Amino acid sequence: MSYLSASSAFASGETFSLVGHDLQVDVDSRWVGCGQGGYCPIRVRVVNRGPARRLTFRIVKSSYQIVAVRQTVDVPQNATLGLTLSMPMVNASTNGEFRVADAGGDLENMRRNVSFPEINNWEMGRPGLVVVSSGTVDLQPFEDGATTFRHTNGGISSGSIGGAPAYGGSRNSNCVWLPKNSLPASWVDYSGLDLLAVPLDTLAQLPKETRAALAQWTRCGGTLPVTATGDSATANEALAKILVDDSASANAWTWSEPTLGDRHTPQIVHQDPGGAISASSPAPANVPGEWPREAAPFRMANVGFGKLVACTGEAFPGTAQDWFWLLKATGGFHRWDWGKRHGLSARQGNSDFLMFLIPGIGGVPVVMFLVLITIFSIVIGPLNYFVLARRKQLHLLLLTIPALAFVTSLLLFGYTVVAHGFSVKARCRSLTFVDQAAKSAVTFNRLSLYAGQAPSSGMQFSRDTAVYPIWPESEEFESGQLDWTNTQALTSGWLRSRTRTQFLTVGHRTERGRLEVTASGPDKLTVANGFEWGFAPLVVANDQGQLFVGQSVAAGDSLELQPATEEALREVATALQQHPLELPVGLTSGNPAGPFFGPSRRSYRSYPYWAGGTVSWHQHESQMEQAWLRLRMGSVAPDSVTPGSVTPASSREPRTFYGLATQTPHIELGVPKATEINSVHLVMGRW
Repeated sequence: MSYLSASSAFASGETFSLVGHDLQVDVDSRWVGCGQGGYCPIRVRVVNRGPARRLTFRIVKSSYQIVAVRQTVDVPQNATLGLTLSMPMVNASTNGEFRVADAGGDLENMRRNVSFPEINNWEMGRPGLVVVSSGTVDLQPFEDGATTFRHTNGGISSGSIGGAPAYGGSRNSNCVWLPKNSLPASWVDYSGLDLLAVPLDTLAQLPKETRAALAQWTRCGGTLPVTATGDSATANEALAKILVDDSASANAWTWSEPTLGDRHTPQIVHQDPGGAISASSPAPANVPGEWPREAAPFRMANVGFGKLVACTGEAFPGTAQDWFWLLKATGGFHRWDWGKRHGLSARQGNSDFLMFLIPGIGGVPVVMFLVLITIFSIVIGPLNYFVLARRKQLHLLLLTIPALAFVTSLLLFGYTVVAHGFSVKARCRSLTFVDQAAKSAVTFNRLSLYAGQAPSSGMQFSRDTAVYPIWPESEEFESGQLDWTNTQALTSGWLRSRTRTQFLTVGHRTERGRLEVTASGPDKLTVANGFEWGFAPLVVANDQGQLFVGQSVAAGDSLELQPATEEALREVATALQQHPLELPVGLTSGNPAGPFFGPSRRSYRSYPYWAGGTVSWHQHESQMEQAWLRLRMGSVAPDSVTPGSVTPASSREPRTFYGLATQTPHIELGVPKATEINSVHLVMGRW
């Protein structure tokens, strides 16, 4: 495996080699996306020409704070080993230092600065694209198509650039071509991307674990255009075999073609690296590299929360008009902004933080502490002196002052223990999509934690779970560590004692549980619940899309469902509205400053760098909340829609189900034990 076989001027990052100590370490840090979150993969290949040894690869801060990432591996003698250091993008910093260490510490001359994708507050809706290719790819038509799409608000407004969002500074490209042997093998490494394009024959040549990672990333919300697929019948069969190795799962894909009329755009908008914007007429017909105009050159299918796009021919270079059309057809404006898709930014503060607090947890009890300190000051000072003076025992001040201070400290500590204890409290709001044919499950989980005493080992997540911190508005990431040696260990800085902490986690897992659904009559449906959790309520759509409702179906139980009535569906909708995202009682402002939170301990260092931006992201705009909203209205299709444009209740997706889980459905909380408060778990899927 070689990470240095090609280079690209478009990439953030670079390739370099470190040689010494009988080692050759090749590093590839080229990547794009991650403008508001995700993991940036630093791919490493090490050749050990000396004795077997244990090596630790680290990324640490160089000038500004980043997550300190590390992984320790055993490298046999004369062996070659590949690994990926997945860097969570959780603040505005764009650089760090790569180091290599052994048992004796950091190795001399085995270090180098690495750069990461920059934070992107200025160009909302500008997608990050990786193209897999063995040679140079002309990406300018895609750049112009994406710029046009963004400046026309997803093709909704006119092509005039007068009212378009503009960025007055330099502009780095957000797309890159990479060789196939430079792709990582974990889906979380693609989590910061919007699109990855790969030819069908190249996809077939990728290692099995890399193909699996791409399939999982697509199910978790990514968009995977596969080019040069040929005719439809051949493409369907090939994609089923290559991506999922399961024809039954692929048969559930519903393909659709784009609207030919959506290809038209009045003008093409171009933005140069300096930020200058210009407009031109679309290219005339039959220019070199243009996609065919006679019939739709691509088709689309929903795969989990993501999109699979099959392009009949070679997609690159195409024209700006072609790429504008594809971006418009595959999801609309909100799909191409990472922050809108997830409802948050992992790289800056979020205004929705206060809408998901744990009931009964008031943060630092500032008011009570001030009361106790005030009483302490009065008692230990004037009152203590007055009493001892009257008794002519002022010499006892040497004893009473430390004694009163000790008692006050015990009172403060005791109040904190009584108020919140030492345990971990959690609140979850999760959405799980189960594809029974593929035996896969994807879970989005908004997670709120409060630890009376943070676990000494930090937080632990699997390698297949992406973890995005949610900071209060006007705050940012301060410091933290992540160890990939055995699992995803967030060892410090992520969960502090007696501090409100929130995350969005996106996890992919194998799920062998299932609903067995049988039609016992024209208006009867029987379900056998093979999941490890119950449902209350449960809604199932039969082969014709007719809905059936069960009020409670325990794990392992079999139940005959009744046809859904308007009253039953209203009760389901009411159940789905419990514990909503909302501000605490008595709080009308989203400003977390002041006594409600206590003094902020995080740094404001990088805020001037982007403080002029007015972009914000809200949880209700996310794929998760939009799917939740559609379910409340009777639809179970997981495809994303533009907020405010919701699938009507009359639309039923055949062979689907959804319901509230009565137990936590295999969701990672990151801590060994937590008490859940006001959690709600929604499960949807295809049977």
